[in-house]
Amino acid sequence: LSACSIAPDTVVMKDVDVNNWNEAISVEFNNDTEQVRDLSIALHVNSLFDTNKIALQIKMYSPDSLYHVEQVHLPCIVEWSQPTASCADIELPYRQNVRLKCKGKYIFEITPLTSIAGVEAAGINFKADK
Repeated sequence: LSACSIAPDTVVMKDVDVNNWNEAISVEFNNDTEQVRDLSIALHVNSLFDTNKIALQIKMYSPDSLYHVEQVHLPCIVEWSQPTASCADIELPYRQNVRLKCKGKYIFEITPLTSIAGVEAAGINFKADK
């Protein structure tokens, strides 16, 4: 995350195939509180990224062995810091006012429904409600 310009809440990301992201990635979040959070999909993209909407399947496994699966379609807007910039970080709002009720490890599996070029890393930003 050292190259990531997303605000340092609790961002968990994994590298993906930059030429063709089409496989699931899993990110883990260790929940130690019942604090309300906003969840955003975080993407580190390069100049090959050229889409204005992505479709994802997101599976969430809770510490008490339950899971939830959903498909989401999220609009994407990339703001390049300079015309010559080669990479950017974007956040796509996913869920607001989420309370993860169980303490322990949550696993989120993110799978693109179609191949996406130009994504270098993907994950979730767990923003604490302040």
